[in-house]
Amino acid sequence: MTKSNRNLNVEPERIERIERISTTLTGDGAWCWFADPRALRHVNAVTGSDKTYIGYIDVAGSIQAVQYDHVTQERKQVRVRAGFQQDDHNNPTFLALPDGRVMIFYSEHSTTPYIYYRVTTQPDDLETLGPEKIIDTTGYGNTTYPSPFVLTDQPDYFYLLWRGVNWHPTVARFTLPDPEGDVSCNMEPKQIVDSRCHEQETGKRPYAKYETNGKDKIMMTYTYTHPDNMTPNSLYYSYLDVNTLTLHGADGHQLADLNRGPLKLDNNETDPAHLVDRLPGIRNWNWDIAPDKEGCPVILFVRINADKDRHHYCYAKWSGSDWQITLLADGGRWFHQNEERELCYSGGMSLDHNDPSTVYMSIPVQGKYGEVFEIHQCVIADDGSICNINQVTENSTQNNVRPFVVRHASPGEPYDVIWMHGDYYYWDHSQGRLGYTTGLQTLCEDVAIEDERRTDPSA
Repeated sequence: MTKSNRNLNVEPERIERIERISTTLTGDGAWCWFADPRALRHVNAVTGSDKTYIGYIDVAGSIQAVQYDHVTQERKQVRVRAGFQQDDHNNPTFLALPDGRVMIFYSEHSTTPYIYYRVTTQPDDLETLGPEKIIDTTGYGNTTYPSPFVLTDQPDYFYLLWRGVNWHPTVARFTLPDPEGDVSCNMEPKQIVDSRCHEQETGKRPYAKYETNGKDKIMMTYTYTHPDNMTPNSLYYSYLDVNTLTLHGADGHQLADLNRGPLKLDNNETDPAHLVDRLPGIRNWNWDIAPDKEGCPVILFVRINADKDRHHYCYAKWSGSDWQITLLADGGRWFHQNEERELCYSGGMSLDHNDPSTVYMSIPVQGKYGEVFEIHQCVIADDGSICNINQVTENSTQNNVRPFVVRHASPGEPYDVIWMHGDYYYWDHSQGRLGYTTGLQTLCEDVAIEDERRTDPSA
């Protein structure tokens, strides 16, 4: 069945429909999009285990995880921490360790200098989580958005990135957990970039997304500040060489040495290998980053107008000399029911990190129940053109937003793509506030869906 959509930058006849239906993973759960990986599939060649781990925070503020076994098709629910801060910024993230154990990280929303973590005592099994432990970042700012990585050049350590020092992107290196789950800091936290060009400037806080090449580079894209704070709001790219702790542009030239201090950001940057996008009157915000098959960075971001009521989705790919930008779709405006705050909250996008030519995005569509945000899959050709767009969800009664492609997932298999579904008012659900009344949905097995025209008497 072909379906048109006025918000897509593609001819209507090129839009198809994926023959899979959505199913509810949990009726009570939410996540932000700046702490990753929120969900991870891990195949352990030694034990034969093949499992997907999915993390979220529920409305009571409990840190939750789902473990799905692709061999037995058994699904288990694990409560990681009860009664945490009721804030969707606090969703957990996962790290599969070289010995097969799984590590879970979580933190409060910039209210304490602590990153909490738990490590399984057995490989592959979240039901064997050990006791909660703390990484104390006192003196290096409060914490939000923990994102962990292990790189093969330094196999005895893991890197942790978060919003920390001066509310800016921060990196530190730790030893892998010992048998008791304890870690030690091998490199003190370092602020990566600094948006405070002048000492009197306050409140600037870059938003960063991270990914690695798996070996020696941590790739990152970050804004000058929160899009509410500035127009225009620049979007940047750089990568950290973990062996030298130097920061580089997309063409490889050095931007900064973190041993000497963070990279000073300039909202009027002109270096094409550093600046991804800046347009007059536009508030940029980043959504995802991944390397393509040649190792070149691919970035998803949104251009938001000055009034914050038009959100345009964009796909940027480094060509070797500049950023090739594809306009993907009109993302509408903010997705939530709150008409006063967080008007830069788009429906959202996610790359398939196995193949970043594939994008999932949330776009408002006129359906049976009015205009509702629906999930779409988009494929981008090497030249930046849009090959096709498939509508994944249809005629939903409530919004489908913040899609996430599970890391290392196999397309078409259970739990490859997950998104938030339901009504959303604010990221804080404490002190009587109406916040995130959402759940998580995913795609189930392929099903035969009869063409609606066959059952419509008027057809």
